[in-house]
Amino acid sequence: MPERPLLKLPEPTPFDPRPGPRGGGNLAKPQRDRQGARIGPRFERLMRVAGNPQDLIALQDDPASIAPERAIVFELAGQLKDFYTQAQELGLEYLGDYEEDIEPDEDFHDRDKPEKTIAGRIYLAMPDVRALQELLGLWRRYQHGEKMPTGKSQWRELFSLLVDVRPWAPQDRVLPEMIEYWRESLHYNPDAPVRFEIELWFHENGEQRNRAFARVEDEVHRMGGEIVHHATLPEIRYDAALVDIPPDQAQRLIEHPDIELARVDEIMFLRPQSVARFEQDAEPEGEDGAEDAAAALPAGNPIAALLDGLPIQNHIRLAGRIIVDDPDDLDANYPVNRRVHGTEMASLIVHGDLTAGEAPLENPLLVLPVMQPDGGNSEQTPPDRLLVDVIHRAVRRIKAGDGDEAATAPDVVLINLSLGDRWRPFARVMSPLGRLLDFLAHRYRVLFLVSAGNVLDRLVIPDYRTSREFEDADPEEREKAILAALNANKSQRTLYSPSESVNAVTIGAAHKSAIANGGLPANLIDPFTDERLPNIVSAMGLGYRKGVKPDLLFAGGRMPVRVVATGDSVTIAPADRPARLFGARAAAPDRVGGTRHEDFTCGTSVATALATRAAHRIYNVLMNGAEGSNHDDLPLNYRALALKALLAHGAEWGPKGAMLDDFFQPHGQGSHFARRDDIARLLGFGVPDIERVLDCTENRATLLGIGSVAADSALLYRIPIPGGLDGQRAFRALTATLAWFTPINARHQGYRRAALDISPGTDEKYWITDQRESYQPTDKAIVRGTLLHERRTGERAAVFVDNGELLLRISCRAVAGELNEEIPYALAISFEVGIEAGIPVYEDIRARIAPQVGIGVGG
Repeated sequence: MPERPLLKLPEPTPFDPRPGPRGGGNLAKPQRDRQGARIGPRFERLMRVAGNPQDLIALQDDPASIAPERAIVFELAGQLKDFYTQAQELGLEYLGDYEEDIEPDEDFHDRDKPEKTIAGRIYLAMPDVRALQELLGLWRRYQHGEKMPTGKSQWRELFSLLVDVRPWAPQDRVLPEMIEYWRESLHYNPDAPVRFEIELWFHENGEQRNRAFARVEDEVHRMGGEIVHHATLPEIRYDAALVDIPPDQAQRLIEHPDIELARVDEIMFLRPQSVARFEQDAEPEGEDGAEDAAAALPAGNPIAALLDGLPIQNHIRLAGRIIVDDPDDLDANYPVNRRVHGTEMASLIVHGDLTAGEAPLENPLLVLPVMQPDGGNSEQTPPDRLLVDVIHRAVRRIKAGDGDEAATAPDVVLINLSLGDRWRPFARVMSPLGRLLDFLAHRYRVLFLVSAGNVLDRLVIPDYRTSREFEDADPEEREKAILAALNANKSQRTLYSPSESVNAVTIGAAHKSAIANGGLPANLIDPFTDERLPNIVSAMGLGYRKGVKPDLLFAGGRMPVRVVATGDSVTIAPADRPARLFGARAAAPDRVGGTRHEDFTCGTSVATALATRAAHRIYNVLMNGAEGSNHDDLPLNYRALALKALLAHGAEWGPKGAMLDDFFQPHGQGSHFARRDDIARLLGFGVPDIERVLDCTENRATLLGIGSVAADSALLYRIPIPGGLDGQRAFRALTATLAWFTPINARHQGYRRAALDISPGTDEKYWITDQRESYQPTDKAIVRGTLLHERRTGERAAVFVDNGELLLRISCRAVAGELNEEIPYALAISFEVGIEAGIPVYEDIRARIAPQVGIGVGG
């Protein structure tokens, strides 16, 4: 247990909120006459029939026309302050929006940087006949320069920013990945029905939802198909169906993706089925191991849960250490030799990498299986249920109960999801499963740890032409070439759903393994020289609205690569086997269903399991008052937030962050924002040093506090600065980490209802350091999610004010409609002073805060 346990932050007091961000940009937009010429033709046919509702309804036969009860796409340069309110007042049903980059042209461009891409937004709304007539009336007023009716002035701004207006059409519903999915399904199973998902527009009115589903059901039946599963979840505006259609109908849609289902107005998207799948190796290669007989069995209630495949419950590494809740009785049809992924993940959470020989967890691990064997050699989530419903039911069962049954593990605050949907790579729009995790995290105050996903695609390295050139290259120059190739392919190597979730902590894999010793076969090459860089298969961010994702990197194996093609360039691929040379060791099944086998595994699933284990370790230290913790009274609803903050608190980019900042482009005035966003795609906030948050040192003190803050308000923290630092030149560092769970508004442009921030509590120089450390995500990026982490360092002597206290303001803004609740948060602050200064930082701060927070002499 720690010699110097984490201290408590003093209680904050109410304070003035920080001013919100100001709008920016110098957008050039067309005059009203030009807009009439550009946009007018979209409305002309509507105007001719506007006076006759029957004629308007007849437009529904033409999918290219704007019509009643058909979604309208408003594409804007920039965005409106609150389109949702404007749409409601007009009678339009607001369906949602998403960001869009708009190429500049003579009509819309930045006056200061004409070549710069314009940040735009797509708004989606559905009118009835009356709303469509009123929309046309507002357009006429705009064209004629007339005053808008009271309460509708924003429509003038909308029309002036309008790049395009059109109906939601077949090309919007059927995305390229859907065509690819149909083709792949028919290729492997040409005679089998094709299963996929239909996402419907979510209507607030239940009767309207029922009518929309009935219309979709009729069309599916007309095609000779059937509805396999249907689910709605109003909290995340989700209405979807899992359907089968005959293979010939799928082929028709491939050849004509603008017919039948693609023309049904009630449908938002046709999507590949969301399935998390783990492909098993045909031949296990590990060996039998032996459990440490001296390790005591766990006690108490589970505080961590694993949603995965079914593990081998009586494996010597897991027996007595896991609790399996199997409500669907998967055990009866889950052969022991197929229980690979769940066994590995449970082992890694309980023991860590077995090569490292760490002590097992002190609490049992709850496992609720959400995967099962398929007809081949894989494990996957249930093929006959929507994945959103599977995960929702599992979490609800753990935290709230299922039907008449009580919650199975109400003390759980960590949920591991080492799963991802390869058919749902993140592309600006939050996936339904991402929305679900955000809702559940806030609802139940649980921290989801989610794997970023493994991208196994080949990678072209243009800097080399032959295998010999690549193998003989200087390791650091080869490393740069590979990193440049990853960055060039960032749009094809994005996060897998649901890792874009803003409330979850997304884990990428670091190029790190306890077993790696440099000994590799001749055909395998180590791509990187540093363990702080990502494993080459780790999916890249950024996240929703360019938030920092992945959040953190944990050890995921030191994955080597092999050359698979040469010519004008070299093409590399991640190694297949033997993972025993570079992976993490974990419990695993053997061919005959034994209970002693161990094997090696790699990737972001491994990293996520190890992150869950690290968070569990932090929990056990925090809650152990008998060993001196000052935080054993932490309320249940704040524990997940404290773990979220502390898990990230020791993270940093390290030396490779500096290398990438020098190597990546662009460079020049203001270019560091784009450059460091690209570094954050790879590194997130970096690799955490967990030992730093388990214990303090003589020259470093970490303080942890919790609280809640309301919209448009703020709290002021007065934190003592170590004595003897005032006016002295010495290295000093300040690290601040703020974590919260935001409620969401799934139909609003802001999505996060709550945005929290840390700022100065005074106009004086409030930091004890010179400047913000350069090699980390930018100050603009860290405020886009729900985990704010930054580090400041310096050596310059400074004179402090405010009675030797650091003044920090925690403020909250509502950014997605009304916010009618206080937002709970956790805040971790660390002071560090160079050891050469001889300042007893920990004891100085401890003594000064003791009277404020009730920390006695015994800690």
